[in-house]
Amino acid sequence: MTVGFIGLGHQGTPMARRIAEAAIPIIVWARRREVMTQASAWGARGAVSPAALGAACDIVCVCVFDAAGVEEVLFGSDGVVGSAAPGTVVLVHTTMSPSEIRRIAQRAARNDIIVLDAPVSGGPQAAEAGELLVLLGGPDAAAQRVRPVVEAYAGRVIRFAEAGSAQLAKLLNNGLLAAQVALVADAVRLGRQAGLGDELFDVLRTGSARGFAVELLAGIGSIAQLARSQFAPTIGKDVQLLVDATEPGSTMVDLAVDLTRQLNAEGVATA
Repeated sequence: MTVGFIGLGHQGTPMARRIAEAAIPIIVWARRREVMTQASAWGARGAVSPAALGAACDIVCVCVFDAAGVEEVLFGSDGVVGSAAPGTVVLVHTTMSPSEIRRIAQRAARNDIIVLDAPVSGGPQAAEAGELLVLLGGPDAAAQRVRPVVEAYAGRVIRFAEAGSAQLAKLLNNGLLAAQVALVADAVRLGRQAGLGDELFDVLRTGSARGFAVELLAGIGSIAQLARSQFAPTIGKDVQLLVDATEPGSTMVDLAVDLTRQLNAEGVATA
């Protein structure tokens, strides 16, 4: 079994490195040659194009920023699907809308390529530790086939029957996180107005309201700092996808949208 990996960013690089460390042969492709050179240091071979990677691999992992990027590397003029053998399995780790992943899976199926819906949660540190949460949607036979690869970077795998379901679950998870961060920020704002200092964060981190959103905001310090982090564009994209995928009238979604507005405003103010 040879695995291909496209998308060696903050999230993808530790995932690909974990595959190599599991002694699974891996081929990578990146736009920047220096990235592939760095990957060779931990055991990956480089491909000259997505098409060359697809022709050489049984399983292909894609971890680029958005659906447009996935479609480009899969269906572009030099894409994976045009050269991959029938039965090749593509794991799409990119977060996108349920309708987008279903469309991609249906299009790939015309070439007998199986696409699994496989968004991840946990971030680069979890990937480094092999503790990512992987949401895996699609046919059972293909899911079982990729299991040794996924287990190289996953702490837990949650199965979904169909492509699209995993993406919706991921978007709801990230929407809830955004809503929670918005609530934490509001609690901190109220505390500051009343004269409370950093001791409030100590209360929130150890009291009954403790949780990941509190740790995230406490660790970075403020919404302004959060707006300058990688969190801002990622959560902004995911919240918009959630808005597009759900019906209006959700308190959670409204709070998540409010957070993205705050992040955008802070980003513009500090640009």
